[in-house]
Amino acid sequence: MSKKRRVLTFVAALALYALTMPISAFAATPTTIKVGSSSEFDKAAATVNAATGGEYIIELTDDIQTGGVSFSSSQPVSIVGNGHTMTLGQYSSISVQSGAQLNLGAADGSDTLKTSGGNEQSNDVPGLLYIQGTCNMYPGVTIADRKGNNYFGGGVTVQGGTFHMYGGTIDNCGITGGSICYGGGVAVIYGGAFTMDGGEIKNCFATSSFKASDYGMDSRIITSAGGGVYVSGGSSFVMTGGTISNNKANEMGGGVAVVASIDEIINGGWGNLQSSAQILGGTISGNEANDGAGVLSSAYFYAAAYGLCAPTPNVGAAEKPGLFLENTTITNNTADQDEGYGAGVLAVMMKSPAAAEIRDCTITKNSAAIGGGVASYGNFTSLTIDGCTITGNKAANYGGGFAAESNSGEGAGTTITDTKLCNNSAGRAASDVYLNGSVAKLSAAKDMNELYLGKPDDVTNKKIDGWYLDNEDARYTTQAKEQRTECANYASIGSEGKVYLIAAAKPSLVKITFANEDGTTIYSEDWYEIGTKADQITVPTPTKPSDDKYDYVFDSWHKEITDATEDVVYKAQFKKVPKNNPGNSDTGKPGTDAPGNNTPGAGGSQTNGGNANAGAASSSANADSAIPPMGDHTATVLGAALTGTGVLALAGAICARKRKRIW
Repeated sequence: MSKKRRVLTFVAALALYALTMPISAFAATPTTIKVGSSSEFDKAAATVNAATGGEYIIELTDDIQTGGVSFSSSQPVSIVGNGHTMTLGQYSSISVQSGAQLNLGAADGSDTLKTSGGNEQSNDVPGLLYIQGTCNMYPGVTIADRKGNNYFGGGVTVQGGTFHMYGGTIDNCGITGGSICYGGGVAVIYGGAFTMDGGEIKNCFATSSFKASDYGMDSRIITSAGGGVYVSGGSSFVMTGGTISNNKANEMGGGVAVVASIDEIINGGWGNLQSSAQILGGTISGNEANDGAGVLSSAYFYAAAYGLCAPTPNVGAAEKPGLFLENTTITNNTADQDEGYGAGVLAVMMKSPAAAEIRDCTITKNSAAIGGGVASYGNFTSLTIDGCTITGNKAANYGGGFAAESNSGEGAGTTITDTKLCNNSAGRAASDVYLNGSVAKLSAAKDMNELYLGKPDDVTNKKIDGWYLDNEDARYTTQAKEQRTECANYASIGSEGKVYLIAAAKPSLVKITFANEDGTTIYSEDWYEIGTKADQITVPTPTKPSDDKYDYVFDSWHKEITDATEDVVYKAQFKKVPKNNPGNSDTGKPGTDAPGNNTPGAGGSQTNGGNANAGAASSSANADSAIPPMGDHTATVLGAALTGTGVLALAGAICARKRKRIW
């Protein structure tokens, strides 16, 4: 090959290599700007905003104080703290304008950054973060100590923008004192979107002393809502992990509040909820509010405020309006004990297409006046509860587990399936379920397969067997056994008047188990009322896998099946049937082995090519038919010998031919 051709070949190979390299290999290295003072930080922001290309990192080299900053460039910028704190003064925010992108911390969680508000009083300003563009918050980042007295969002305000919280902490942020106190930790408004994949929102607050009714305004106006997270105006909140804990709203939604805005009410009337909360994982705990301490969804009680006294943009409805809870733990939330509804979850008057669904959640140890675990209030709402555990909740008045008031009419009502709704308590009536002018469909209480843990003692730790009436004037706990009245129409109950229910036990149930010899395999296990006749007990057909030597055939239960009087385990007994293994003999037992291919014969005998079980009279005919005729066997032996000789000769010939080929 000529020198020229070698050069051309090398150039072509280099070009091919370049084409196959990842694009990231050619990406420009981000420009890093180090800042250690407020003025340097301002200059860095100005540099980013003037940029027309590239990616930027603003890296703190010291704690700094700033009067706020606004990012407007489309070039991505990250702020990394290196363990330092950025403190913002009164009325100031870090603003991310529409089209801009800001990252806080490092994506791998290796950076530590704190943004603090110094806990100053602010008036009609957004949170420490004001997001109209895109902002990503990573593990290791803390937003803390912002105290305002009006507007939306103490820690973070998402106004039409997108906020993604991958981790980190929003702590001790909130709004108090004014007439517009929405979203202590995060407020999502005007078509904004907030995704929370991890981290914490804790100790935040939305509290106001202002009451609309005191000034002749509609009493349904909420002035403080969403101590942790507030969602309104066609916005969306998606939570897949993390914790929202120990937040407070003195009106509604201590942890999370998704509510209609004034525009939704004016334009669509009551029930027209256009925002969405999808809480698909994580924990909501220890929050407080008058109503809906853990989670509130409402299109009846509404927010009256326009943002910064400006009309609400016409952003339309969120993609999936309503409240959707799944795989979430809701615990230790507290609503007002005199009048408060729904300590765990409260859904209020939502028209279709908005929906309320609670699936595969654990709701426990919550406390309210009415509906300690879950409550539904007002018409329109179609609430589904499926696959949940709602236990250990308390109501000072009614409905320790679940309560619904004034929820009837077309499309309205609650359907509860495959849910453990039991072992809750109420001070006045309805330890588990309270219905007042409402419709509910409940699955059978005994399907919960749970023990009753309440009073009275005569059924404590007995199997729950039904829904019983737990009326104010005749509490289940004080009734004699013969007075305890079961609600026979549990599948569909309520519409008018009041219904008080408890999932409990009246006739004690016993557990009947069918198992193998050592109890390691359960063929069936069911609960039966005491006195159930033996012939009414469902008996399974047990099986046992074969081993190398034996097949196993069910013979009997180890004791007679009798009427149900106590818990009992019946153990299966099997007969061993030897397999057809040559040389495996087990005389004196059914199906005795003999060499060869066994087939059962009369009287339990087996025949096997030319062999038979000796001494079994009933098998003699089969044995005679299977062996050669008696007499002179010389010819047979000679034939066998000749056959053997022929085989050896053939083998020798084959070997000889092979040797010849090899040689």
